[in-house]
Amino acid sequence: MPTPVPVRPVVFKPRRLRVVGAVVAVALVALTFYGWFALPREIRVLFTVSQLLTLLGFLGVLVLVVLGVAASSVRADADGLRVRNGLRVHRHPWSQVHRIVLRPGDAWAFALLRPADAPDEEFTADLDTQKRFLVGIQAGDGAYAQQAVDELRRRLAAARATGSRAT
Repeated sequence: MPTPVPVRPVVFKPRRLRVVGAVVAVALVALTFYGWFALPREIRVLFTVSQLLTLLGFLGVLVLVVLGVAASSVRADADGLRVRNGLRVHRHPWSQVHRIVLRPGDAWAFALLRPADAPDEEFTADLDTQKRFLVGIQAGDGAYAQQAVDELRRRLAAARATGSRAT
């Protein structure tokens, strides 16, 4: 009897990347304010309101980019993968996922994707196979990353065994 695809979703989030992202965001804000107050008062008064708002806007964008990348995640459920890389979200049904890969030297895991119109028996992975980076599974997280990849592979195998062809 085939193993059913686990119904309960599982979410993998990078551990070290989140810590680094928070530290970098705080450091950017702290250094910006330190640099502002390190300027002599006679120079600070030369800035116009629009220049100050531009500098604060630029700081805000930098902090949002750093925190956005740190918020990357991979969610697996009975239907497939939901991959959040930075601010972009991608959904892939199990029928589209060919393989989950995390090789020595890779920064993060990735999924090899099969084209939607390719039948299983005709598809072979080659250099042109589309990849979806799984930034939520960072190799730097060590055993946690390997456990995440193993769980995704187990769910992929279960989806294939039950013939899950969700689109």
